Amino acid sequence: MIAETADRVAVMYAGRLAELGPVAAVIKDAKHPYSQGLMGAIPKLGQHLDRLVHIPGSMPRLNAIPKGCAFNPRCPKVFDKCRSHRPAASEIEPGRRAACWLYPGVTETALPAARSGCATSGSTTFRRTRCARSAAAGSA
Repeated sequence: MIAETADRVAVMYAGRLAELGPVAAVIKDAKHPYSQGLMGAIPKLGQHLDRLVHIPGSMPRLNAIPKGCAFNPRCPKVFDKCRSHRPAASEIEPGRRAACWLYPGVTETALPAARSGCATSGSTTFRRTRCARSAAAGSA
């Protein structure tokens, strides 16, 4: 469906951009391990499988996203840097971005500074919500 209606596709994992690029390129040659898992899970017409390919593990709760790359607990290509440093979606070839340390030139995401009383894990949306609640509770 995406290939018929869009020119570019963004693959998201745990609220973060994993890969961005032309639809045909992402479908035929996914770069991020999560995108590769998604594309591998699509059954092929005429192919008989006893079981569909799946990505092991489960999505993290948005208030408990792991440090580093959010996909690292489920990634078949994980290494130490993935567990400690969050990659930014960086250009890995013209017109393609991926947030994965497997590719040269990927940079670390600059995280906003934590404010006093605010949650520091999870998505930006979660942090804002948590900070607003903390501020409201402190002024009551």
